[in-house]
Amino acid sequence: MVEVRRIVLLSSLLVTTGLTVVLGVTDPAAPLSYPSRFLVWNLFLAWMPLLFAVGFATVRTRFWLLPLGVGWLAFLPNAPYLVTDLVHLSEGYELWRHVLQYGFAAWTGIMLGVVSMRLVHQRLDREFGVLAGWLTIVASVALCAVGVVIGRFQRWNSWDLVTRPDDVLAETLRWVREPLAQVQSTGVALAVAAFFGLAYLTVWALPGFSHPER
Repeated sequence: MVEVRRIVLLSSLLVTTGLTVVLGVTDPAAPLSYPSRFLVWNLFLAWMPLLFAVGFATVRTRFWLLPLGVGWLAFLPNAPYLVTDLVHLSEGYELWRHVLQYGFAAWTGIMLGVVSMRLVHQRLDREFGVLAGWLTIVASVALCAVGVVIGRFQRWNSWDLVTRPDDVLAETLRWVREPLAQVQSTGVALAVAAFFGLAYLTVWALPGFSHPER
């Protein structure tokens, strides 16, 4: 039964990813042009934390947990970032097509992020205990909020953490030191943290409905 659930979960994520791409490819106005092609690229990046998380959850040697965990955390902000792509929606031709396209993308991004967090959380629980698992989840949600601000407002991406880490860190620290100087960025960060954190808690709590205490 567990294996069936995993297959259904993966299939569902692949289908919503495919629907996002199909809606962009078949757009009669501008197939896979801006912003659809960037939406597809962002979806690809949102799959990366799940790939790292699968490796994190299944690797046998503890040595690999650190590099896999770093890779997972570096790409994790790309998952909730897809929600902010809704900013590209505007009145015009094929509005409902774009509403569905961005809705599928946002849902897929959140689910990819939440599933990857669940995999990491379960492995940390087994290896290091409950406290370490929850501290990592809380920290990752907070860092995701910062990552979304870095991407949406400062226009950096995950690859820049490798190629230009000094510039990314310097600009991020400027925002962290004076959060009220950029109210919009700070507000979005808080909203993303709340949304992503609550999405995770919702999925984490779901098994309690299928196995109620007696």
